[in-house]
Amino acid sequence: MKKNSGHYSVGMIAAVLIGLSAVCPFASIQAAPSATQDHNANPLPSYEASSLVSPSEPTNLANPSLSPGNSSASPPAQEQGVPTDVKQVSADTVQSLSTQPPFAQWKDAELSYHPLGPGTHSWLVQVNRAGEYIGYLIIGADHNGAYQLNEYGNGPGGPYSMNLLRQSLKSLTETKLSSINKLQITPMYEEPLLAYWLVRSSTGSEVCIDAFTGDPLPAEVANGNWRNKPHSSTIPSSALSLKAGAQAITLSAEPFDPYDDLSWLLPKQKLSIHNVEQFTNTLSESSRIVFSATDINFAFGGPLAINGYQSWIPSHDLSHPIMYAVTCRTGLSRFVPLDRLFSGGEFYRIHS
Repeated sequence: MKKNSGHYSVGMIAAVLIGLSAVCPFASIQAAPSATQDHNANPLPSYEASSLVSPSEPTNLANPSLSPGNSSASPPAQEQGVPTDVKQVSADTVQSLSTQPPFAQWKDAELSYHPLGPGTHSWLVQVNRAGEYIGYLIIGADHNGAYQLNEYGNGPGGPYSMNLLRQSLKSLTETKLSSINKLQITPMYEEPLLAYWLVRSSTGSEVCIDAFTGDPLPAEVANGNWRNKPHSSTIPSSALSLKAGAQAITLSAEPFDPYDDLSWLLPKQKLSIHNVEQFTNTLSESSRIVFSATDINFAFGGPLAINGYQSWIPSHDLSHPIMYAVTCRTGLSRFVPLDRLFSGGEFYRIHS
């Protein structure tokens, strides 16, 4: 499925009918009435309130305070419960990134916070300027409860677009979901880099949808069996958790699509990269490399076309920078913790 670049302020999860011309946020996450079905369009499922917050495309008729153009309005109610540490990590991250040219427009940007399942251990932080979406952070709790920067992105095409979800649900009604089902939709984020919507139907079936691409994910995501596969149980929770300074981005090549040249699948293209030094040295020699986690690629959004990195220098340890690999597609620059890639899969060379 092609990515839709429409991004909006995130509203409360709502009971809506996808066949309507707009999706309307509601004020309650406990219960919400179903919208009236448009019988002139193909029947599509409605979805009900979740115990969590989900991205929702706002409309001026339903809730003007959530309109992208109304940045002066009061924040959605869920922002009142955002942990102080999440706000602090987000503010520090945005301030540091804004000192680097690609993120200059992040300076003094508006931030909106939206919890992600399971258990609200992660938060989607949307970065907006003048009501327009310009990037995102995903902040999550590590095994010790400290909040860390799981990933971040600059530009359009970030995760949890409501337009993308609507398109996906339309497709699923033709294959996996009944048009009379009511759906409970919960935005989820799991390590290493798995961003998705968990869709539960009123008949008990579950479908997971990739929050970046809108593609259905394997059934093992819903039942958790993917965690028993090789690599998945050894992935560390290493990411930026302490105050650090963002450094200049190093780019080795223009953005590329790993599917345009499949020569990297040849055994001879496999690289030996297990630490930062090997990664940077390889990238200086082979400007385009691909990360692949084989049968759990979906957990990374892979295969990832890597064309650079960004270092962060912790204030407490200047000699050990924290590295995020850069992967780009459809206008979005996505930055992911390099340590998670080392233990999660393999790297491959694409000849320039």
